[in-house]
Amino acid sequence: MLTDLLYRLRALFRRNAVEHELDHELRFHFDQQVEKYVVSGLDRAEAVRQARLKVGGLQQLKEECREARGTFTLETVIRDLGYALRMWRKNPLFALAAITAIGLGIGVNAAVFTIVIGALSFDPGIDRPERVVMISATDALGRDELSRSGPFLRNFRSQVKSLVSLAAYGFEFVNVSDRSSLPERYTCAQMSADGFSFTRRQPELGRSFEAEDERPDATPVVMLSHRVWQDRYGKDPSIIGKTIRVNEVPRVVVGVMPIGMRFPEDVDLWVPLIPNRADNHDPMMFGRLADGVKLAAARTEMNMIAQRLATRNPGSLKGLVVNVNPVMVMYGAYAMRPLFLVVLCAVGLVLLIACANVANLLLARAAVRSREISIRIAIGAGRARIIRQLLIESIVLSLAGGFAGWLLALAGLHWFDASIAGFPKPLWLDLSMNPKVFVYLAAISVGTGILFGLAPALELAKVDVSSAMKNGGHGAAGGTRGRRLSSMLVVLEMALCVVLLVGAGLMIRSAVKLYGTPIGVNAANVLTMRIDLPEAKYPRPPDEISFHQRLKTRIESLPGVEVAALASNLPGAGWMNFTCELEGVPLAETGQLLNVNALVVSSDYFRVMQVRPRRGRFFTSAGVVNGSPSVIVNESFAAKYWPAQDPLGKHLRLVKDHTPQTWMAIVGVIPDIHQNFHRPLEHDPLIYLSYALEPQDATFIVSRTRVPTATLVKTFRREVQSLDQNLPVYDVRSLEDRIAERRLGVSVFVDLFSIFAAIALVLASVGLYAVIAHSVSQRTREIGLRMAVGGTSRDIVRLVFVQGIRQVMFGLAVGLVAAFAVIRVLRSLLVGVSPHDPTTFLAVIVVLMLTGVLACAIPASRATRVDPVVALRCE
Repeated sequence: MLTDLLYRLRALFRRNAVEHELDHELRFHFDQQVEKYVVSGLDRAEAVRQARLKVGGLQQLKEECREARGTFTLETVIRDLGYALRMWRKNPLFALAAITAIGLGIGVNAAVFTIVIGALSFDPGIDRPERVVMISATDALGRDELSRSGPFLRNFRSQVKSLVSLAAYGFEFVNVSDRSSLPERYTCAQMSADGFSFTRRQPELGRSFEAEDERPDATPVVMLSHRVWQDRYGKDPSIIGKTIRVNEVPRVVVGVMPIGMRFPEDVDLWVPLIPNRADNHDPMMFGRLADGVKLAAARTEMNMIAQRLATRNPGSLKGLVVNVNPVMVMYGAYAMRPLFLVVLCAVGLVLLIACANVANLLLARAAVRSREISIRIAIGAGRARIIRQLLIESIVLSLAGGFAGWLLALAGLHWFDASIAGFPKPLWLDLSMNPKVFVYLAAISVGTGILFGLAPALELAKVDVSSAMKNGGHGAAGGTRGRRLSSMLVVLEMALCVVLLVGAGLMIRSAVKLYGTPIGVNAANVLTMRIDLPEAKYPRPPDEISFHQRLKTRIESLPGVEVAALASNLPGAGWMNFTCELEGVPLAETGQLLNVNALVVSSDYFRVMQVRPRRGRFFTSAGVVNGSPSVIVNESFAAKYWPAQDPLGKHLRLVKDHTPQTWMAIVGVIPDIHQNFHRPLEHDPLIYLSYALEPQDATFIVSRTRVPTATLVKTFRREVQSLDQNLPVYDVRSLEDRIAERRLGVSVFVDLFSIFAAIALVLASVGLYAVIAHSVSQRTREIGLRMAVGGTSRDIVRLVFVQGIRQVMFGLAVGLVAAFAVIRVLRSLLVGVSPHDPTTFLAVIVVLMLTGVLACAIPASRATRVDPVVALRCE
C-alpha cells in the first residue's frame, strides 16, 4: 500500500522522470519481441512489423499504463488546468471581462453573506441559546401579569414540566461611580439567583448569585461583565470584594462573567432580583426547554397552567394568555430575518445575471472554437472529455472571479463599516469573515463556474464535425440553437434586472418621501444629552426640579449657548403614555379611560426647537396660568377631539391609578412635530405637559447653540460633573445625528439596492450588447447580401434593433410579472410608497428601453458600414 502511494506521488511530482522510465521500459519490451522474430528467421523489417502487430501502438500502451497507476485522471485535470490558463492568457480581454462580471456577482454575495451569517449565528453568551425561551403573560386588558406579580413566578415554577426550571430578570440603566474613573452609564439586569444556571456559563472570577443574595436584608452585590472589568477596572483581579456605587447604592463586586457573556440583553452588570421589591423593573420570566421538548409543547403546557390559575382567580386573571418565544426574539437580528432573506435574494439575482452574462460570452466564443473542438472529436476525443475540459476552463475563470470577489467583499464591508461609523452598532452585527464565509465563497466560486460553463460546454460537445470542418468552424455552437440559447439568457438577465431595478426604485422613492417630509423643528445646532437621576439621591420631585433648574442655568450661561430646555422625548423618538379625561365627557359615559400620547417639556423647549404656536402661547416657567395648570396640544389632537371648534380654554385632566387629577387648561396649539419612529410620515395626536408639573428623573437636556455642537460636548459634561460628580452624562449627540440614525435603516437599504441594481443594469446592458454585436458579426454575409440586392442602411438598422428590442421586451414582460409577485416582501421597508407604485414601474420600463436602445446602437451603426463586396468574399 505504501509503495503504491509513493509511486503515485512520484508519478505526480516527477512526471518527466516516470514518463522517461515508462518509455524506456516499453521500448525494451518491443525490442525484445523484435529480436525473438529475428532469431526465428524473419528479416528485421518484417520482425518489426510483426512486433508492432503483436504489441500494439506504443502511445496506446502508455495510456493504458497511465490509467493503471491510478493518477491518470488527476494528471489529465492538471493538464486541462494548464491548457485553460494558456487559453485565457491568449485572450486577456475576454478573460478580464468574464472575471470582472463574476467578481462583481461573487463579491456582493460574499459581503452580504458575511453580514447575514454573522447576525443569524449571533451568540448571546449562553449554552445552546435555541433551547432558552422567554415567557410573558397578558390578561384581557393587555397587562403583563408576570411582570407585576411575584407569586405568579412561583406558581408557574412549581407546576411546569416542559421547562427545566424558571427564572426571572428585569432590565434597567444604571449609573456607576467609584474612584476608578468618571461615572458612567451601563445596562444592568436584575437577575434571580438561579438565572445563571440557564446560561451554563461560570464566572471568570469570583462567584455568581446565591439564594441568600435575594433576601431584602442581604448585602447588595453586583457582578461585572468582562467588558466592564477590562475597560473600567483594567482587568484588576482584586476587584472581587471591592465596593462600587450603582445608582448611589454601595454594592460589593462578587464576580466577573467571561468574555462574550452579555445575556439577556447586552448587559454590563448584574444585580440580584429581590422578590416583591418596588424598584423591580418589569421582570420577565425565562427558562430552558427540557430535553426532547418542543416549543409548541411548552406553550400548550404553560397556557394550561394559566387557565388553572385564572379559574382560581377569575377576577384578576381573566383572559390570561401565556406567550412562549425563543430568547433570540429579543435581538434585532431575529426580527430582521425576512429582510436578510430579501437582501440575499437580491444579491442572488446579481450573481445569476453575472452567470448569464458570462455564459453568453462563452456561447459567443463557442462559435469561434467550433473548428478546434471538431478537430479534437475527429481525432478521438470523447464528448465527455470535451465537456470536462470546457468546464475546467469555466471553473478557472470562476475561481479568478472568486478571488476578485473576495477583494471586492473586503472593500464593501469596509465601506459599510465606515458608513455606520457614527452610529451605535447592534450587538449582533459582525463584519468579520469567519470560516463559514470562506466555505461559502469557495462553494459559489466553483458552483458559478459550473453554472455558467455548462450550457456552452454542452453546445460545443454537440458540434457537427463535418459541418464545422466544411464552413470554417461555424457548427452547431454558432447555429440557430446557440443563438436561441443566447437570446434566452439575455431575456433572463433583463427579467432579473427589472426585479432589482423595481426594488431599488421603491427604496429610493421611500427615501425621497422620508427625507423630504419636514420633521417640524429646526434640528440644526441643537445638542442633546441624557441624564438619569438616581432615586436614592433624588427621591422627591422637588429634588429633581431643583437639580435640572440649576443645570439649565449653568448651561445657558456658557458662551455659544442660546437657550436650554428639558424634554422627556426628542423629535422622532416616541412619547410617553397617559390616561386622561376630556372636559364634558365624564368617565361614566366613555366606559374606559382615554389613552393619550404625551411629552413632558420645560417652558423653553419650543424655543430650542424654533417652533411657533399656531394659536395661543407656550408654557410659563411654572406651567400655571391664572392659578390653573396648563397644557399644550398639537393640531392633530385639536382636530381629532374638537373638530371645527376652538380648543383654547378647553380642559382635560390626567387619571393616575384610577384617580382623576386637577383639570388643566389648553393654552396653546402647536404645529405637528413628528414623534412616531415606526411611522415617520404620520401625524399623531399629542399633548405637551409642563415639566414643572410632571417632573421626570430620566430626561433629555436640549440646547440651541451658536457654535458647532461638537465643540460643547466636553463643556456640557464638565457642568454636570460640577453639580454631581457621581452623575454620568450619556448619549451626548446633536439632534441631526439622532435623526440621521433613525433614518439609517432606509438609507442603508437604499444604498444596497441601488448598488445591486446598478451592477445588474450594467451587466445586462453589456450582455445585450455582446449578443447583438456577435450576431451582427455572424450575419456579415447576410447583411452584405441584403445591401447588395438594394437594402438601405435604415433596413439594416431596423433589422438589428428589432432583434435587440424584442429581447428587451420579453425580459420586461417576464420581469414585471416577477416583480409584482416578489416585491411585496419590501413592504415593511417602504415609507409612504406602495409596493406597486406605478411611477417606479414606469421609470424602470423607460430605463430598460433606453438601455436596450443604447446597447443596439453601436452594433447597428457597425452593420450599416459593412461593405457588400467584402462581405460576399468572406468565409
